[in-house]
Amino acid sequence: MNDRFIVTIDGPAASGKSTLAKLLSKRDGFLHIDTGALYRTVGYALGLNPTKEQLDNLDLTVEKKDRIVIKYKGEDVETFIRTEECGMLASNVAKLEFVRDFVNDFARKLAAKGKYVIDGRDCGSIIFPDADLKIFLVASIKERALRRAKEDGKSVLKIEKDIEKRDKQDKNRKVAPLFKPKGAVEIDTTNMSVEEMYLKVKRLIEDRYEHNNS
Repeated sequence: MNDRFIVTIDGPAASGKSTLAKLLSKRDGFLHIDTGALYRTVGYALGLNPTKEQLDNLDLTVEKKDRIVIKYKGEDVETFIRTEECGMLASNVAKLEFVRDFVNDFARKLAAKGKYVIDGRDCGSIIFPDADLKIFLVASIKERALRRAKEDGKSVLKIEKDIEKRDKQDKNRKVAPLFKPKGAVEIDTTNMSVEEMYLKVKRLIEDRYEHNNS
């Protein structure tokens, strides 16, 4: 039996990646690595134009609970990094190859052994191309904006514009642009409930796990 099982969840902003990953960690014992949170933390800590020297000396630690809790200078920064502004910072610093190398190495070291679900925008294509199961979530821009509006109370039209800008930036960046990883199962979550999405992926995981260990 393998001592590691990796599920990657890629897709654009607000397609359901974090929601799905959190359910898998809560219900099925997967440790959740949110690569987007790592990029957001780098942006939050170092700003728009970090240097490699700053990154090499970045005071990041982790705590393993049902998810990987990222701490900056010993403090859980989850509350501070979940703004649209931090999201744009994350997308900007993610253009830098040395930042991507840092995040990729960080994630790989964390997921050396055990059951992990990793979500982001290049988890199945770049970070874990040999993942046991790759999921690629999509949804309409309008639906994604409605989801974000429910979370933070901002104007749907304003969020739609932010998402369009973020999508364009993620798809067209020179380093690791967003695309569907080879071998990934694409799931359109536009008209799916959270539970429907979770159950569909759970069945895929069970099938893949049985196949890998048969």
